[in-house]
Amino acid sequence: MSPNRIGLPLSLVLLVACLVSSTRGTCNVCNAVNNLTCYSSTQMQACQVGVLSTATPTACPSGYVCASGSSGVLCQPQDASGGGQADCQECNKCDASQTFACTGSQSFALCLGTDTVQDSVGTCASGYVCNINDTQICGLPANGVMPTCSYTDDTTTSTTSSTTSTTTTPGTPSTSSASAYCAAVQSQGKYAVGYNAYTTCRQYIYCTLVSGSWIGETYTCPGTLFFDSASGMCESDMPSTCSTTATTPSTTTAAPTTSNPGAYCRAMQSAGYYPVGTDASTTCRRYIDCFLLNGSWNGNMYQCPGSMYYNSASKMCDTTLPATCSTTVASLSLNGVDLD
Repeated sequence: MSPNRIGLPLSLVLLVACLVSSTRGTCNVCNAVNNLTCYSSTQMQACQVGVLSTATPTACPSGYVCASGSSGVLCQPQDASGGGQADCQECNKCDASQTFACTGSQSFALCLGTDTVQDSVGTCASGYVCNINDTQICGLPANGVMPTCSYTDDTTTSTTSSTTSTTTTPGTPSTSSASAYCAAVQSQGKYAVGYNAYTTCRQYIYCTLVSGSWIGETYTCPGTLFFDSASGMCESDMPSTCSTTATTPSTTTAAPTTSNPGAYCRAMQSAGYYPVGTDASTTCRRYIDCFLLNGSWNGNMYQCPGSMYYNSASKMCDTTLPATCSTTVASLSLNGVDLD
């Protein structure tokens, strides 16, 4: 048996390669067994096969990790090595600067200075892949940059069962799937269903353990109340996690764009400073200040002084060009608003 350049037998090299690829796991791939997907190494999400999920991710109990298999997506005890069997070990994990997180092999999202992935969608330029340690977010495989959130198993886990005949609104589990959700979460309590301010943000799943079996029911808050996952109650105030960018019965308001700060801030639904775009010479130097005035969202656009750039992580003007303004980035949106 011929050794490789560093003296290891070829069979051992192939074995190590297989072990490495097996630990990647799948992310955001809906498992048809229980209509759940691993959102990160310790979070799961309700889903529907073939439909992009918008349900609120739910954390596994302490000491458990998310793994997808023939029995569905389940929270399983973490092994002694600190992970191993977990799926999504590098997916939806904010980088050290809290600027971005890889959400797929060629996609990413903003973190806006937090350790939580925001409602954001970014894509790498053609041929580039997202790497959480890359200073430009996306890099070339030819230069040794590998995706840190791989979807290599998508084609093997996206088939639907021929026996499935019911239809479910994305992000709104039925009573039966709610029970499967609770069996996977393995924890009693109330859990938010989704992000849509007009539908799923008003719903929650209530998990209980009955005679050793997990039972889940989906409830809708009365009237115009919203479910608040922090308090576990139906509240009159809309949680900051709810998005108003989904299609509603009335669409007469102006479309949110960066050139319309007021509409942009109505999409953000949160006070603060937000990025405008990804063009290093123009929009990367600007930011929008969102604020609530007399119950209405308003916004003002500002430009950083001199040759400075706006940094979405530090929320300050900086002399260093942000990673989001790299030519390796093809597109970027935030809360449904396309950044210029």
